[in-house]
Amino acid sequence: MTPADAPLPQPAPAAEAAAADAPTGPEREIELKLELAPADWKRLSRHAVLKEAQAGPAKNKRMEATYFDTPDQRLRAKGVSLRVRRIGKARIQTAKAADGPAAGLFDRAEYEATVGGDAPDLALLDATPLAPLFAKRKIREGLAPAFAVSTRRRILPVARDGFAAEMAVDEGVVTAGERTEPFCEIELELTRGAAGALFRFARAIAEAVPARLGFRTKSERGYALAAGEGPQVVKKIEVSLDPAMPTGAAFQAIARACLAQLVANEAALRDLRAPGAVHQSRVALRRLRAAIALFKGVVEDDRRRAVSAELKWMANALGAARDLDVYVATVIEPLRAAHPDDADIARVAEAFAARRDAAYAAALEASTGARYRLMLIDTAAWVEAGDWLCGERAVRDAPVEAYAARLLTKRSKRIRKEGAAIATLEPEARHELRIAVKKLRYAVEFFESAFTRPRADDESGKRARKAGKRHATALGALEALQEDLGALNDIAVGETMAAGFADPDPALARGLAKLARPDAEEAAAAHLAAARKAYKRFAAAKPFWG
Repeated sequence: MTPADAPLPQPAPAAEAAAADAPTGPEREIELKLELAPADWKRLSRHAVLKEAQAGPAKNKRMEATYFDTPDQRLRAKGVSLRVRRIGKARIQTAKAADGPAAGLFDRAEYEATVGGDAPDLALLDATPLAPLFAKRKIREGLAPAFAVSTRRRILPVARDGFAAEMAVDEGVVTAGERTEPFCEIELELTRGAAGALFRFARAIAEAVPARLGFRTKSERGYALAAGEGPQVVKKIEVSLDPAMPTGAAFQAIARACLAQLVANEAALRDLRAPGAVHQSRVALRRLRAAIALFKGVVEDDRRRAVSAELKWMANALGAARDLDVYVATVIEPLRAAHPDDADIARVAEAFAARRDAAYAAALEASTGARYRLMLIDTAAWVEAGDWLCGERAVRDAPVEAYAARLLTKRSKRIRKEGAAIATLEPEARHELRIAVKKLRYAVEFFESAFTRPRADDESGKRARKAGKRHATALGALEALQEDLGALNDIAVGETMAAGFADPDPALARGLAKLARPDAEEAAAAHLAAARKAYKRFAAAKPFWG
């Protein structure tokens, strides 16, 4: 059995029963999406997991949708999509505004109305929050068909373990000019019962066939196809927090954004083996683990440690590939460029390329295996319907602004205290400081909007602008401090890289001997000096949350 398919820790029956009662807050629509290959849908349609859950006959319909935008994609830039969908003789116009992962797993503000033809009727949007956008002349006059989506939809009622849901299976093709892209996806919408049961059903599907948690919309597929965009490396996804929102809801918004970033980088990692995708996947995993730690008092339950442990497993599975990417880029390639005719260094470059290929193979095995796919669903289930949402919990339901201020104050004091001795810290203590700095940096990024957005009692926006400047100062200092502490760690890790070759041949042995950085001590001293300066800037920064 490979590590990627190793057994997963399962929720205890008691935890599952508790999750069936979660959450206790206001009801909201629960939907989730799974992506799979058409052949796997055919397998699933015959599988017992679906046959036993299907509660009625399937309904089939064909849908032909045309999406509209300006030639320079102004709607896309605003996170808005506009389509006219034909279902039989009916024409339905839908405008969607992406609120981002903060809104829900797949929630988007949606405005729908019947139209008389195949062209959009913008007057139907006059009474919606999107009216100012569509009132702009360049948008109103520039709209034209951008791409089309042809879909065969099967709607199956399903019921299992005390819940009922609508299961929509969409098979189709996106067309943009001469380009086409097929797709197959399942959307599950809870109609009765507990969200936890819906996620357990999604997990059962993913155990039966290789279905994956999905975030990508049909409009995103179409826009990428129209622009000729291949898989992209996706950096952090911003989160907008209202200072008055419950702290638990703020954690969910942050966690969804981290999950969305992780899933968004899967294609670039799988298809391109892109170093940036490895890095950003690890960033998403680290940010999510950091969020779980930062909100520990809010989300503590019997599953928190197991969820975090699985995320750590995946981060470690990508670790060797990332370390080798950094080492090859910063040491091997410059050395090879400086000595292009050195056969021994060429042999070392070849050996490290082989090691990196093996590390990428292991990373790909992990990221395409069952353990990873089920980890995503389990994590989403815990975020949306975990035991931590059950019962009364004052800290979870209190406004995030106060929680964030306390947390930022406490962690800033720690960095100021421990960082004062940065020049004399032992490597292990400096490594611990780097981790603490990284978590604080993530917290500063997570909570930015809770303190820097304009408020009703700040009509001029002066306080928001002041907080924004202070935030930029603190974040810039933390980024620089983390970067220099990370560079010191990379130097230390680099010194162990050559030890991974057993019984090297003579050319490789000679090449490995040439890897020692003659400037390692000088470089370490420079990064340490830069880290001290960054620490002083942070220590002098005023709190943006004050």
